[in-house]
Amino acid sequence: MHIFPVIILAIIQGITEFLPISSSAHLLITAEMMNIRENLSLDISLHLGTLMAVLIYFRTEALNFFKFIMPFFSSNKISKTKINQNLIVASLPIIFIGGLAYMSGFAETFRNLHFIGLSTIVFGLALYFADIRSNEESLKVDNLSYKKSLVVGFFQIFAIIPGASRAGVVYTGSRIVGLNRVEAAKFSMLLSIPVILISASIPAIEIANDSIAINFLYLFSGFIISFITAYLSISILLNWVKNNSMIPFVIYRIILGSIILIYFT
Repeated sequence: MHIFPVIILAIIQGITEFLPISSSAHLLITAEMMNIRENLSLDISLHLGTLMAVLIYFRTEALNFFKFIMPFFSSNKISKTKINQNLIVASLPIIFIGGLAYMSGFAETFRNLHFIGLSTIVFGLALYFADIRSNEESLKVDNLSYKKSLVVGFFQIFAIIPGASRAGVVYTGSRIVGLNRVEAAKFSMLLSIPVILISASIPAIEIANDSIAINFLYLFSGFIISFITAYLSISILLNWVKNNSMIPFVIYRIILGSIILIYFT
């Protein structure tokens, strides 16, 4: 693989990871159009770049979360906030059910462009109906009950389906349980931390057990580019949802899904 495809994939990964438009769908389409073979080490690098972006943007919440789950590494008192518990509760369904889907190979059955086109449209419409709630709630992540956090977690399971968009389905579930737009977007981004850490560790173990040549320059380039674009994407989305709905993203998904169904299947 040359450096140009790496740059393109990194930009796409960074832009789409936290927007409700499905990074996996865009990456699969790009790989199909550019005839790019799957590269696990590059995939890990791009995801780690987006992970670094959310860790730095939400550095206070992220640091507090890691102190909460690994208290023996820190002597500092952890601030009392329910967001840490809610992050763990909401992560449980995707960890267990997503893990089973990965190990059984069930998730691979969805990795075709026809299904991606359909899911892009269907979950885009679900995003629309969840986002046009007539009353804008003032509920924050800290105020969520464990039951509502678990509901959001079950929505995150749909992220197994390419085209559904992990950010999109979490935002959809968060809006349904009563979070306002900014808090729903924030919860979606924070929930990416445990998901990316776990999803990246599995192929990393596979790579460690194989003697595959790795181009570290390409990996570092992909990491930096995906980090920069993801950080900008986070900032833009959080500022957008303060005063705007998800309708532009819904329209984009319907157009994209239609194009996929018409021209790529």
